[in-house]
Amino acid sequence: MTGVEFENVFDDLLDGDEELKAFYQVLREQVPQAFIQLHGDNGVVLPEVVDQPCSSEGVAQLLEKTHAAGGKPVAEQGQDGEWCYGLRVDKVSAVLLFSLPGRTGNLLAESHGRELLQGVIDYALLQQEQQLLQIENEQIYRQIGVLKQKHTALIEDNFRQYRLIQDKEKEYARTLESEIARQTAELRNTNARLEEASRLQSEFLANMSHELRTPMNAIIGFSDLLLELKLDKESREYAQTIKNAGMNLLVLINDILDLAKIEAGRIELDNSPFDLRETVDNVANLFRIPAREKKLTFVVEIAPELPALLYGDNNRLRQILINLVGNAMKFTAAGEVAITIGLQDLTSERAQVVFTVRDSGIGIPPERQQAIFDKFTQADGSTTRKYGGTGLGLAICHQLVQLMGGSISVKSVEGQGSSFYFTLPLKVARPETVVVARPEQGRDAENIPAEAQPARSALRVLLVEDNPVNQRLASIIIKKQGCELAVAGDGIEALVQLEKHVFDLVLMDVQMPNMDGLEATRRIRKIEASAGTRAQYACLRNRTKPLSIIGLTAHARKEDEQSCYGAGMNGFLTKPIIRARLEAVLVEEADGCAAQGRPPEPAG
Repeated sequence: MTGVEFENVFDDLLDGDEELKAFYQVLREQVPQAFIQLHGDNGVVLPEVVDQPCSSEGVAQLLEKTHAAGGKPVAEQGQDGEWCYGLRVDKVSAVLLFSLPGRTGNLLAESHGRELLQGVIDYALLQQEQQLLQIENEQIYRQIGVLKQKHTALIEDNFRQYRLIQDKEKEYARTLESEIARQTAELRNTNARLEEASRLQSEFLANMSHELRTPMNAIIGFSDLLLELKLDKESREYAQTIKNAGMNLLVLINDILDLAKIEAGRIELDNSPFDLRETVDNVANLFRIPAREKKLTFVVEIAPELPALLYGDNNRLRQILINLVGNAMKFTAAGEVAITIGLQDLTSERAQVVFTVRDSGIGIPPERQQAIFDKFTQADGSTTRKYGGTGLGLAICHQLVQLMGGSISVKSVEGQGSSFYFTLPLKVARPETVVVARPEQGRDAENIPAEAQPARSALRVLLVEDNPVNQRLASIIIKKQGCELAVAGDGIEALVQLEKHVFDLVLMDVQMPNMDGLEATRRIRKIEASAGTRAQYACLRNRTKPLSIIGLTAHARKEDEQSCYGAGMNGFLTKPIIRARLEAVLVEEADGCAAQGRPPEPAG
């Protein structure tokens, strides 16, 4: 048997015939179909007359075996094949005889059979305990009655106090629920207003980016074209001045938009593997010539134990370094500017990298060293007049470093120079498992890729652009590459051109009236997917691969990039268009067409 032994089950029951009869009654109610007989030590047999399944001799033998078993259940099979069971129950000072009519197997040999017997005994014990509890409850009620009689006034007063407290609690709960509901509604409304303000701010930033970059595209682009002409010295100086001013203005625009995006929570950091040494070398290359022109010593020191590849936002790190080195160059008239990269801590998984940009320039007064990381703040009011700038560069560096999980600080002695330190926790990358991210080109004034080689075949290009000035600029650059060019003013005109003519490449402006570039691209991809509709378009019917579509956008947000790819574009170029990047796209596409062949131009 399992659980409590039979001999210990009924320790809490009282002796006597009444208890024995009560015990028998519980057993009988629990298993009415079974044969049950109790043989008390006092000679009482319950029930007195019963149709026994075993003979009198069999019952006597079963009783004798049960007494000899010392409290363990025993089984006896009669001549008729039925099994009878006996067990000693010390709690009621009796022997229990038990049989199930029609049962052919030994019940004690089965686990559920033993559990059945145990359950019968446990239930009887529970009934006895309930009777005792009932007696105790009756005694308690009598005591309560006595207490009520002696202390009626006190009880009634306590009850009144209790009801009073209850009423106050209910009133407080109602007030609290009403206040919570009011504050919740107010928070919802506030949250909705904040979300709307955030949406409007995001739209404003996008529109500002577009509106500011669009004219800058023309200023910088046409300045480049002017500088390619045979100009006299004075005219060339004017053209170079226009270009330099445009590039400087573009840097300021980028700074203002970056800071606005950071404060609006719209900056999304990349986390890709990159080569830190290559990144630092790229930054250094931007300043080697300016340093030479100012007769400054330019030093780059990188700890040899630095891991080959790290995970992080390569372009934002590059932006921080360019800002810091640019400041060092601007405020240093003689001496040196140095970039030092070291390690504060290194494990197999993570590197704590320390970046230092040091100069021997004008330095920063002690009382201004913390304020320089604030927006629109410089070390001295005269600094703006003498050196220019908005005072946003260090504020952007500070915000970006914090977003990347690091910290930035400065040590400076006025008149002797400054050292800017920032630390970044970067995950170590395994070279054999990653593709290294390369820095974006074209964001900074100095970072213009090398001039691309002319396209080696007459690439047929469709330029979709609504701005006449940008149409003119892009057309000149494209034609200088030896490409054939057609122009469409919006997405609807582009579809008409694709219906009549064959093109190798579409340069698609994103923001246009009537049908924008995203919708036009989705339409083209939908047409390509339908054989019947595709046959109606000369540019699409004989193609073996999708038409190459490169987006042109003055928007520079991450979500704008995702929108271009989501619409089905193969890539995109930001405005102001970096001429070398556009030329590189044309060369790459021309090489692809030359290698794979292209569909013939239809007659007429």
